[in-house]
Amino acid sequence: GLTLATRAATLDNLPPPTATTGQLLTALAPKNFDPTDVVALSGGHTIGISHCSSFTRRLYPSQDATMDKTFANNLKAACPQAAAVDGTVNMDIRSPNLFDNKYYVDLMNRQGLFTSDQDLYTDSRTRGIVTGFAINQSLFYEKFAVAMVKMGQLSVLTGSQGEIRGNCSRRSTGVESVLESAVEEAVEILAGF
Repeated sequence: GLTLATRAATLDNLPPPTATTGQLLTALAPKNFDPTDVVALSGGHTIGISHCSSFTRRLYPSQDATMDKTFANNLKAACPQAAAVDGTVNMDIRSPNLFDNKYYVDLMNRQGLFTSDQDLYTDSRTRGIVTGFAINQSLFYEKFAVAMVKMGQLSVLTGSQGEIRGNCSRRSTGVESVLESAVEEAVEILAGF
């Protein structure tokens, strides 16, 4: 686009961590995402961190029954109820710095951080997909790629309606975008071979 998305528009298109599988499927169906796409995209949580405020409703005042007790106790230690600072934890406890299928293993062990994560294994409509991805990393990679391509095709703006940005948080300046300049530079380098 030619303008940055507003916070409200961004949040309207981003399901909250408290969403159930039913809410995820309903919200993403109009965007042409099927249950496999939804579970695959959720696998992006295999990398990254979360603020405690995004999941402490599952810990306090009482623990979510779908959460493993040891996992909950570890989260409580990292995110005390009366904490003055909103701490952070890894979203995937098995391999927080690797993009792999361990997030799904977490879900099978009742160690999903968000309701929107754990409910994917609790809900019968998506449980088999979670299990399939947990035991077959290649399948997860394949389906994640398909879902990401679908996401990249949402509301594409062409011509004068949009621009390609070298830095997503800034408008391109001048006649040429940063990306166009990089492409031209690459073509020049390749021409030298």
